[in-house]
Amino acid sequence: MRINPKGKLKSANPCAGRDPSTAITSRMNVKAHKWIAAVSGVCGVLFLGFTATAQPLFPLQSHPADTAWPTQQWDEGSMPAETAPVVDALITKALSTEKEELMGETRAIIVIHEGCLVAEAYRDGFGPDTKQISWSMAKSITQALVGRAVQLGYIDDIDAPMPVPFEADDPRSQITWRHWLTMTDGLDYKEVNAPSFAENDVVNMMYGRGKFDVLAYADAELPMIHTPGEVWNYSTAGYHLIGRALQRTFFDWISDEIILESMNDTAIPRADSVMSEILQKYHFATFGMDAQPEFDTSGTFLGGSLVWASARDFAKFGYLYLRDGVWEGERLLPEGWVDFARTKSPADNVNVYGAGWWIMANGEPRSHAQSANTLPWDAFHAGGHEGQTIWIVPSKDLVIVRLGLMSNAAENWEALYEWNQEIARAFPDVEVSRASESESAPESEPILP
Repeated sequence: MRINPKGKLKSANPCAGRDPSTAITSRMNVKAHKWIAAVSGVCGVLFLGFTATAQPLFPLQSHPADTAWPTQQWDEGSMPAETAPVVDALITKALSTEKEELMGETRAIIVIHEGCLVAEAYRDGFGPDTKQISWSMAKSITQALVGRAVQLGYIDDIDAPMPVPFEADDPRSQITWRHWLTMTDGLDYKEVNAPSFAENDVVNMMYGRGKFDVLAYADAELPMIHTPGEVWNYSTAGYHLIGRALQRTFFDWISDEIILESMNDTAIPRADSVMSEILQKYHFATFGMDAQPEFDTSGTFLGGSLVWASARDFAKFGYLYLRDGVWEGERLLPEGWVDFARTKSPADNVNVYGAGWWIMANGEPRSHAQSANTLPWDAFHAGGHEGQTIWIVPSKDLVIVRLGLMSNAAENWEALYEWNQEIARAFPDVEVSRASESESAPESEPILP
C-alpha cells in the first residue's frame, strides 16, 4: 500500500516479475576488494586494500532485470502481504506525532524495496516534489562526490594530501583525502562533544564569526592536536573542506567547459554557480537526482551540511549506494567505494562510523549513540540534524527515507533508529542467489581502501 499526501491509503501497481538470479552484466574488474568464504549466509569477510575487517559486509544486490531504473521515476510496487500491515502502522504512527513528541514531526517517508516504490507518505504541506534540507546527510553525498571524482580520474590517490587552504609548511596541509573522509583528520574541533553552544565549532563556523567564510574559520581556529588517522572526531568542518577541495579538483579539469556553456553577454558566472553546474552534470544528473547544494558567501560548497532535494531524490541517492555505485549498467562510483563507506573508520575510538556514513556496531557496545542497537546489523545510513535519515539495508534490499523536524534529544534519535529498523525487520531477507560479486570476485591490485 501507499499513503498519499493526505494520509489515505491507496493501492500501488506491483513491480514487474523478476528473475532473482539476474545480475548486472556490465561489471568492471574488481579493483578494491574480494569476498572470501560465506559467513552464516552473510557471504564473506572483506579485505580492503590497506586493512582487513573481521566484520562481514552483506553483499550488495544487482538491480532487478525486469524493473526500470528510477532515473526518471520510480516503478511502484507492493509490499509482501505479511509486511504491509506492519509498515503501514509504523508510517501512520510517525505521521501522527508533533514536534514536541517522541520522534518529532515527520514530513516525508519513502520506502524502496527491490527497486520499487512500495510506500510513500507526506505531512500536509509537503509532497513528492518538495525539496527538503539534508543537514548532515550532505556528508554522505560529498563522500559520493569524491568517489565520482576518483571514477572520472580527477583524483588519483585518496592517500595523497587533499588540496586545502593551509600554508605548505602547515602540517594540516598533509592531511589526506582518506583522513578527511573518515573524520580522522586530527584537528582540535568540537561539535558533538562541545561543552556549550558558545564553544561549539559548528555553531561558530556556520552562524557566528565563520558564517561568511568557513575556510577562514578552519584556518584560524582549528589547529592539529592528533596524528591524522588515529582519532575519530565528528566534523562538519572537515566535510566543508572536502567540498572546497572538490571545487578545486573539478575546476582544474572541467570548469572552463561549464563556464563557456554558462556565459552570456553580461557576466562571467560566479564560482558557486559553476560548481552547481558541475555537480549537476557530472554527478546528480547521472542517476536522475535533482539536488541543490548551498555555498557560503565566499563561494565554498558546504559539503558537510547543506544539500536540498525531494524525498524521492534522496531515495535515488540511497539506491545508488544499495546498488554498489552502479546505475543503468554504468559504474558511477569506483569498485569498492560503497564498501569503503560502510566499513569502520580505522580509528580505535569509534565503531559506528565508516567514511561519510553511519554504520552499525554489529552487536557490540556502541562507541557513539548515533547508531541503532538492534538488527539488522548490515544497515548503514546517512543522518542529518533534526531527524533526516537515508536508511540502507542490503540484507533486505531496502532504502528508507525519513525527513522531518525533531529535537536532537537522545531519546528522539533512539526512537528514529528503532523505527527504521522495525520497518526493515518487517521485510523478508533477500535471496543470497541475488547477491552480486560475492564469492566470485577475482583478486586484483586495490585502487581504493
